[in-house]
Amino acid sequence: MRMKYLAPVLGVLLLLIATAALAEEAPAKDAAPAAETAVFAVPGLTDAALVKDLTKALAKHKGVVAAKADAESGKFLVTFEPGKTTPRALTKIVSKVAPKAQFETVQAADDKAAAGDPCGKCPSKAACAGKK
Repeated sequence: MRMKYLAPVLGVLLLLIATAALAEEAPAKDAAPAAETAVFAVPGLTDAALVKDLTKALAKHKGVVAAKADAESGKFLVTFEPGKTTPRALTKIVSKVAPKAQFETVQAADDKAAAGDPCGKCPSKAACAGKK
């Protein structure tokens, strides 16, 4: 009579052991991909209105962490989360505001840009600097 119950009990034990072994071997979920920065050559970045318009347009786009103009070099830097947006999507947005803008490259974001703006409402202080 005891042997009748031994096989099902052993089967359940083996199933539990196999499940535990598989759980230990399962790969850990990867952390979110590191932020990246898309670099655009934008003529006319000395125009504050253009910078403001670019910043506002990008602030509405999911995945944008920061946006910054470097008027001296003529570059506009957009830091973004790769899992939430793409350089192609950012290029479409930038091109609508500044048709002569050209996408140049994607580079690793610096730590300060990847941290984003503390207000959480806009990717650049340029858009909300006067609202304090």
